[in-house]
Amino acid sequence: MPFNIKENFKGKKLTKISVHLHKISEREDAIGTYTFEDGTTKEGGAYLNNVLSGTIDFPNEDGNFKDFTERLKDNEWTQYIRQFIDNFSGEGKSIDYEEDEFENWEHIDTSDCEYDANKEPTDIYLYFGDEEIQFNLNNENLYEFKDLKYSKEDIIELVKHFNK
Repeated sequence: MPFNIKENFKGKKLTKISVHLHKISEREDAIGTYTFEDGTTKEGGAYLNNVLSGTIDFPNEDGNFKDFTERLKDNEWTQYIRQFIDNFSGEGKSIDYEEDEFENWEHIDTSDCEYDANKEPTDIYLYFGDEEIQFNLNNENLYEFKDLKYSKEDIIELVKHFNK
């Protein structure tokens, strides 16, 4: 008999949903000190380009996970990145400098960050207390769990089912 999420988790409360995003682009506006060949310095800007991966958590605060279901439909996760930035990490990709000819640039502060986070989550986690279901995105843009395939609409329907 195939695994049936609705039956196997019957009577359990959906307590949290998490999405994992992979390779989100981050562009930081940074201020630093340029040091030139002649020893002079000048404060100036640069853009730090990074690639981040991490998790956004949606606790069951409103009773229906409305934020999660709306974002899963439109894939616009950007508004949550700042709130969950501690859950993200990644490597620097490049730095675009304001000056052309310099010896050194030392970062002082970051003034703003922009994120490109309108992507399909690579993983979606449904939590029933300590129990977890992990859906993994496949190359057909469907999510898999225990060899069964789910569309985003199927996952939204599951979330609604467990919040009746």
